[in-house]
Amino acid sequence: MTGFKEKFDALLNEKKLPANYQEIQDGNHLYRFQFKVSKQRKLIVEVIIQDTSGDHLDAQIIYRHVHLLKDYNQRPEALEAINELNESKTGYYNLYLAGDGEIYLRNLLRSTQDPFLIYEVLVIGSSIARVLQAELEQKLGESANPMV
Repeated sequence: MTGFKEKFDALLNEKKLPANYQEIQDGNHLYRFQFKVSKQRKLIVEVIIQDTSGDHLDAQIIYRHVHLLKDYNQRPEALEAINELNESKTGYYNLYLAGDGEIYLRNLLRSTQDPFLIYEVLVIGSSIARVLQAELEQKLGESANPMV
């Protein structure tokens, strides 16, 4: 994995995409990014990469705070909106509703040791999350402010 981490870090530097990095349990790797989606809102993106010495590695990309319910009683409407958007707008990504009212987008993938695939999935998902934010606000009203 060290070779992949070095290549991924170099790619992020080349693309001028700042990240907070930390090693997490079992030697896995966590990268955190922030993408500005409006004057008031940021999208927090977490990339978790499995430590492996094989030819392939597993990764998870989570786009946090796509929407935050102001009232958890909106849960049925939120689940209906999530199901509709998962069928029509998310592609290989999926929306989920957390127990605290956060709606987040996630992608699970298997990649080669070439870091460009994970970078590309990261960037494309950020664009999808921006579109979904607008759609969720139309369906559920204004998002609550995250406590970040």
